[in-house]
Amino acid sequence: MIMVNMTYDIRTTEYAQQTLMNLTGVPISKWEKYLGRQHEYKYTDYLVEDVISSYGHLPRSYKDFEFIYFHVTTSANGCTSFQKHGVLDLKQSYLCQDSELRQFLEKHGIDINLDERILIYRGKRFDITFGACPRQDTEAYKCWSIGRKFYYDYTTCGFLSVWERSPYGGQVHHRPEILMDIDNLLGLNLSQEWASINDPYEIVAKVSGEKIIYDSDDNQSDKDKVLNYLTKAYFTAFGEPTEEVLLIKNHVQIPPIDILEIKPLPHWKDY
Repeated sequence: MIMVNMTYDIRTTEYAQQTLMNLTGVPISKWEKYLGRQHEYKYTDYLVEDVISSYGHLPRSYKDFEFIYFHVTTSANGCTSFQKHGVLDLKQSYLCQDSELRQFLEKHGIDINLDERILIYRGKRFDITFGACPRQDTEAYKCWSIGRKFYYDYTTCGFLSVWERSPYGGQVHHRPEILMDIDNLLGLNLSQEWASINDPYEIVAKVSGEKIIYDSDDNQSDKDKVLNYLTKAYFTAFGEPTEEVLLIKNHVQIPPIDILEIKPLPHWKDY
């Protein structure tokens, strides 16, 4: 039985080309013959499908892929906590007693009770329940924004690829996003302080397609979902990387064994 390499890696043009070849069985020389024919197809995924049907095979499901991606973080100790615990979602990162985020917030007298949905600072208790969205110019909205991070938008995420000339809007290469929300509520400068004492890192990891959130219409057929990811690979293979975010399903943590590399972040140095 022939084992097919199901690795999906589009971090660079070279990796994307290898991904196309591995997943479809179509050599790069065949793909290159179609580079001047994009105008013949209404959509690029039609071109991708045509090449594969002519010279190779279409994978059954993206859930069979092993996605290689990188998580962007910041650390003052070389990501020691990540080496020990893996890539944790926001909830688990706060609950982890030796995470840098937990220790930083404790140092500044901030305590968060996730079960009771309460943030405590200097004796004052703030209700961070995530419910109906309050009016934006209120303290309740600032509390709600913190609650949104902890109870709704807390999953781990990363990038299949990034665009070098445009950093991710969340500015995660400077500080954890949650610090901005806490600053807005408490009138602090935690974000600036964190950025001044921490360096950006790239944590390269692998994750099964079963554990990710599909990035488009989930009602699409398995075939169209596969073509979506193969088209992303095609664009990078014959162009340049663009920003492609990868979201992990809720409650899924990336264990240390699935971390492939931890290194200083090479991207967005001028931003």
